[in-house]
Amino acid sequence: MDLRTTLSVNETFMEMLMDCKNRGAKAEMILDINGLERAEGVIQQIYPDDPNPYIELQDGRTIVEKTIIALNGIFRPEYSGC
Repeated sequence: MDLRTTLSVNETFMEMLMDCKNRGAKAEMILDINGLERAEGVIQQIYPDDPNPYIELQDGRTIVEKTIIALNGIFRPEYSGC
């Protein structure tokens, strides 16, 4: 089994997302929205206080934080093995 670098239990990607936005760095993500898909782009805006926190990419796409299973090579703990 492969092991992956993961967040701590109960940690979210918000801090990493804010860092990407502040640096203008591209966020490369794997999302779980009725199946896995990739998304990437520069973050235009972050809405952390929304009941379902989300980000908006420069291309206008919105992504709910809880659908992100991996961000720039870091995975949620429940996706640590394959």
